[in-house]
Amino acid sequence: MVVIAISGSVGSGKTTFTKSLAKELGINILHLNELAKEYKLEEIKELQTFDFDLDALLDNFENELKNKKYENIIIESHFAHLINPELVDILFVINRDLSLLKIEYKNRNYNDQKIQDNLEVESFNLCFYEAEEAGYFVGNEKIGTLSNENEKEEHIARVFSFDNNKTIQDLVKKAIRKLQKYEFIEVEK
Repeated sequence: MVVIAISGSVGSGKTTFTKSLAKELGINILHLNELAKEYKLEEIKELQTFDFDLDALLDNFENELKNKKYENIIIESHFAHLINPELVDILFVINRDLSLLKIEYKNRNYNDQKIQDNLEVESFNLCFYEAEEAGYFVGNEKIGTLSNENEKEEHIARVFSFDNNKTIQDLVKKAIRKLQKYEFIEVEK
């Protein structure tokens, strides 16, 4: 069983990457943004979006994860990095060049305020740093795990930041190498 989370700024390529990775792995996808509609509080017209009860959504969703409602799944959203790292095996944060993001936002007909806000989030790599603050273990550093009779093995959720500056297939290959390295999927022989 593997639980993969994919986060990143709006327009970074999360959904395209998620679909390609899920197809390659043969596992299901859950788009948290779809769930967010069930927790909608109000429309925010000037930002072309809506506000929702993030805490309630995460509480309910994390309970479902704890109860094993979802297994072998990719969870995708611009706020997937806020899921409790004890419930996720690995997190990929997708980044994108600001000039390409700006073009993407204009193609989506975002207003100037929404473009500025989203570019600011990406420029600070906010999703990655929030993931680190939430308790995700950054990258490839070595860390020991507990494993004796009195203590169960410590769960370590790792976060990796991928730049979406090549092809989606390149990102998928990179993700698969990480999943194999940390033994979330088997290496093909």
